[in-house]
Amino acid sequence: MWQRIRQSPDWRYLAVIIPVMALLQAIGPEYFRYERDWLSSGQVWRIVSAHWVHVGWVHLLLNSLALAICVSLTAPGWSAWRWVTVTLCMALGISILMTLYSPEVHNFAGHSGILYGLYVLGGLGLYPRDRLIAVLVVAAIVIKVLMEQFSFYDFNTGNLIGARVVVDSHMYGLLMAIAIALVWSTYTMNHRPTQQSN
Repeated sequence: MWQRIRQSPDWRYLAVIIPVMALLQAIGPEYFRYERDWLSSGQVWRIVSAHWVHVGWVHLLLNSLALAICVSLTAPGWSAWRWVTVTLCMALGISILMTLYSPEVHNFAGHSGILYGLYVLGGLGLYPRDRLIAVLVVAAIVIKVLMEQFSFYDFNTGNLIGARVVVDSHMYGLLMAIAIALVWSTYTMNHRPTQQSN
């Protein structure tokens, strides 16, 4: 089992990113969280770093567990380069969408927006291997985002982490995952080797 984990690029990514998040948390999330005035204050790093810090240690633990569950369920098998590219693109996209369309959000911290996107991308990648689990994973994320946006149900997770949950980050994570999936599918279709007939 441990040999398989060591050989998996997904688990190697987790083995690096979770300690990085813990280190940033120990330094202080106030230095890295999203602040609405990130552009005018010149603190541009916040639009990326906000997604790897948390409001508290319980928040960090919950998101770390959710990330491990995502990898266990979907096993995307991405290279380290793809993990970094996907998560950075989602971080930038979520923060920019937050700045443009969620003026009521003055600050936030947390990996959950990226997590929602990772569940969707992982589910889409899983579809050829296990259609049932893939459909359930993607459907669960879409349904939860819709319920959050239209206030069908209060999941009350804010009590666990000690802060209000910024549900817009979940929606933007979902939208970024869809955008990345579309770009990736277009790229792979355009670069698929053509078969030559005799």
